[in-house]
Amino acid sequence: MGEKIEISKDLYTVLQVHRKASPEVIEAAYRAMMAIHRFTERAQEITDAYQILSNISARKHYDEEGNRLEGKIVGSYRIVGKIAEGGFGKTYKGEHMRNKGLVCIKHCSEISSESEAVLDNESLAMWDLRHFAIPAIRDLVKLDNGSLALVMSYIPGPTLFQIVDKHGKMDPEHVAWIAQRALNGLYYMHSNGIVNGDVKPQNIIVQPNDHTVVLVDFGLALIKPKRGDEAKGYTKLFAPPEEIEGRVLIPESDLYSLGKTMIFALSGGIEHLEKNRVPKGVPEPLCEFIYRLVQDDPLSRPRVWKGENLCKTIERVRKESFGRTNSGMKPLNIEI
Repeated sequence: MGEKIEISKDLYTVLQVHRKASPEVIEAAYRAMMAIHRFTERAQEITDAYQILSNISARKHYDEEGNRLEGKIVGSYRIVGKIAEGGFGKTYKGEHMRNKGLVCIKHCSEISSESEAVLDNESLAMWDLRHFAIPAIRDLVKLDNGSLALVMSYIPGPTLFQIVDKHGKMDPEHVAWIAQRALNGLYYMHSNGIVNGDVKPQNIIVQPNDHTVVLVDFGLALIKPKRGDEAKGYTKLFAPPEEIEGRVLIPESDLYSLGKTMIFALSGGIEHLEKNRVPKGVPEPLCEFIYRLVQDDPLSRPRVWKGENLCKTIERVRKESFGRTNSGMKPLNIEI
């Protein structure tokens, strides 16, 4: 069984202090709590909490252990392993305690209004979305230490970045079908009033055996963005000019990022990406398609709501470039 930490045993909760409280605040809290509870059954609990939180090394160890979810229980799910770790936090593989169904759990160990806002936004943006290229949200859980964990469907497979990082540039036909699957997901999001705001190779999971892709990480998504709304963050190499300049994002902003992602996959690195150039050897129809996406002026890109269906356009591009509109399940020979 996984270990579930009871809220009454959270040491910061016992002393009623913030997790970033200074030693002076912890000392003051301890004295104030003991003045009230010295002769009650809570006195020992308060003393135990103080002895750990007032010791620098003991506190550091306690915080590190508290931020590790390995082997623990989150809501109805047992953590079975870590998937990845990034600047925002960690993602874990979990399984349902009863039916053993697998999930992905995104945990932000930092306890702050800013980190809560990111996960709240991500859960709200994805809550009612149902599409093959988008993970389904299962739950948003507040853990006993006050941190949040977002539970969503588990999507196996490497990211596009991992594939390129290990194997180098990709076959243009593979890049084309990956882009078309991603476009399907983006169009569905846009029709629901959501701009992704963070399309990049690290956020596209590729399932090579099924020739499907899944867009992940919606922490920076904007719901029905309007004038004055600012981007919540971006990755400069893949961000459109309007995002970097702090202007409102529109669906065409996601198209720019997808075009840059295609250049990255086709070139196998960032040299062409920085120059905004498609590498040599890519069929001309596919080149032209990409250059339409990466125009600096968002109104010069294909207009999402002006009649053109880019999924149909790229289908035609694939026919002109490769002689067929489907991949024929052409093997994507990768090992990650």
